[in-house]
Amino acid sequence: MTICKTIRSINALVRIALIACGCALISACGGAFGTSNSTAPGNTPNIAGQVSFRVVGTLGTPFSLLISDADSSWQVQGVVPLSIVIINTKTPVRMVATKLVNNNSSLLSIEIISGFSVVQLSSTTAAFGVAVGSFGGKLSNFVAPASPDVRFFVKAPSSAVFNALIEDLSHGEIVQMRAPALLLFDKPNSGNITKRIDGIFNLVNFFGPFDIDMIVGGSLVKVAAGGSHATLKFP
Repeated sequence: MTICKTIRSINALVRIALIACGCALISACGGAFGTSNSTAPGNTPNIAGQVSFRVVGTLGTPFSLLISDADSSWQVQGVVPLSIVIINTKTPVRMVATKLVNNNSSLLSIEIISGFSVVQLSSTTAAFGVAVGSFGGKLSNFVAPASPDVRFFVKAPSSAVFNALIEDLSHGEIVQMRAPALLLFDKPNSGNITKRIDGIFNLVNFFGPFDIDMIVGGSLVKVAAGGSHATLKFP
């Protein structure tokens, strides 16, 4: 009987301790599971889906591309396939891709993607053909070239998927993309190139290591070669 009473007493003390601990946690966290959370989770407004771009078609087809948002424009030379995203983008966006091969067999297509949906698709198979796309409103003319022109070029097997955090001193964005990929940073630090810019990259699936070039004003300033994680900082 004494043993049973002792066990019941111990159990009661344990329950009291757990209740006290739970109350302390609730008080420290501002409420249990958001019941008294001043930040009101679930009531924050949605933001617009990330706008990204894909150049696809016949593997290895060379192209030149002019891409613009409301603030800046970029000239890009590459080969199919290529993923592109503008960090800190401001719609509307517009792009024109020109096929750089004199045949009628290779396909060049551009896709503009908002969130997870393809909102614009344009293709050409003509010799030196042109594919044009736009999204988010009317952009009558391509605006002035980006200044500063900050780019990250990620090279890896085409099946590789990576996450990246691109940030300056006041703004950061996380993106997930398929390699090879080009990340264009629109007006980092409001155009002040002397202030810090970071790029942090992690492979999601490892089909081989990646190489990353950080290019500022047309000059290669940082390189990360090999591995599945990389951090590039400038200056």
